[in-house]
Amino acid sequence: MKPIAESLDQQLAALPRAVEPPRDLWPAIAGATGPQPRARWPLSLAASVAVAALSAVLTWSLMRDRTVAPAVQVAALRPVTAVSFAAPDQLHYLKARESVEQLFRERLQLLRPDSRAKIEANLQLIQTATADIRRALDADPASPLLLQLLENTEQQEFDLYRSVTRNTEPALRSS
Repeated sequence: MKPIAESLDQQLAALPRAVEPPRDLWPAIAGATGPQPRARWPLSLAASVAVAALSAVLTWSLMRDRTVAPAVQVAALRPVTAVSFAAPDQLHYLKARESVEQLFRERLQLLRPDSRAKIEANLQLIQTATADIRRALDADPASPLLLQLLENTEQQEFDLYRSVTRNTEPALRSS
């Protein structure tokens, strides 16, 4: 092993200040990084067709799996003149809600007791939250936060009904 006689600073000072490349590399670099003359429109067209097809299939499957009662669908088509988050007392709404709840209760009985207990506990939580929000709305009927919370909890309740109804359908078909 050769002893280090010079310091690092001395060794660095001895290096050349500029090193010229052996040949001109710029034309190769510019050619490799420049725009590539490729036609991209076939790939773009194929991607857009795939996205459109996926969107159509997803929309179709969501529309096909709806398990909402016909009265609820008809009510959804009617124009809304005023928004009221008071307890609904319209006859068609109450009948539709009753039929959805009845189907939910029938399908709930098809589940195992432990699953049924969990679902009923979740439903009780949602209904308690809805009642609490309605009481708070009595004190502050113009609160946008409370109105949004009420809408969300009512949607969660119907989502729970729909989920149980939809997920117990295969059990009905196989028996």
